[in-house]
Amino acid sequence: MKHKITLLLFLFLSLTLYSQIDSTKVAFVAYWSIGDDYNFKASKVKREWKNDVQTKKDSSQYIANFKVLDSTDKSYKIQWTYKNNIVSTFQEKAEKIFEDKEVVNQILKKNDLSKVIYKTNELGEFIEILNWKELGESTKLLLKEMLNSFEKKNPEKVNELRNALNPIIEIYSSKQGIEQLAISELQYFHFPFGLEYDITTPIKYEQELPNVLGGKPILADATLTFEEVDFENSFCSLKEETVINPNDTKRVVKELFKKMKIDETKTKDTIDNAIFDITDLNYYQYYYNPGVPHYIYGGRKFILKMEKTDIEKIEELYIELIYDE
Repeated sequence: MKHKITLLLFLFLSLTLYSQIDSTKVAFVAYWSIGDDYNFKASKVKREWKNDVQTKKDSSQYIANFKVLDSTDKSYKIQWTYKNNIVSTFQEKAEKIFEDKEVVNQILKKNDLSKVIYKTNELGEFIEILNWKELGESTKLLLKEMLNSFEKKNPEKVNELRNALNPIIEIYSSKQGIEQLAISELQYFHFPFGLEYDITTPIKYEQELPNVLGGKPILADATLTFEEVDFENSFCSLKEETVINPNDTKRVVKELFKKMKIDETKTKDTIDNAIFDITDLNYYQYYYNPGVPHYIYGGRKFILKMEKTDIEKIEELYIELIYDE
């Protein structure tokens, strides 16, 4: 009798444990606690070609810190800090516009853009940046100070630059602009959270990418594939491939040129006849429990073909977890 009871108990436990592990699905849910703290090394590489001749290769690195400040039943409050106090996105764009590295560095040192406070829901899905107004105001002052510096050296060109810069100031001082452009790393970091995925087959879906100029979003076709799942260690690797709608790209380019007060009669035919090809290839390696990335790669390839000029750009982002030794 004892042997039979033992056997039944064994079968019951086996069935119970088996039912708790669904080998066809992975759920991305954040299991964070107040005080959780992780450091990441972030690297950015940008390359550009014009008519098959490489014209640019830039790279930058920095250390970022992810820290959970608060946790409730419905949300997490997170601090994302750039430890070296450099926001490379602004630095790269500013140096390109103003062509004066020393001036850009001096202005950046006076404007603190190194700390981002933001909120997620209870699953870890990104909701919003909480201190976006402070970041936006600092960005606006930064760009205006750079414009004043440029005016002193090039007074005859300042009006042209101001027209070109005003929509950029508007974008980077808005909530959506800060979230989508300045702090793009966070969009990658929180991308998988909030869903349970079927890992047995590629997942195809239509994305709506935010239009930082406002108005209609940019459509894209995406495919998500799970390449590896280690249930024992709650670890997985997934790949996302995205093709951005070329007609929507043209529409947004026209909107930007209009805001920059560029004569539409000079650009309409060029844009209408141009071929835009933008594709994203992203890789994620994640400890889905507790919800921490081991490695993230974000790559975008931009190809523009015009009558006499072909341009190709590749932008790459690497985020790597720094393990305590």
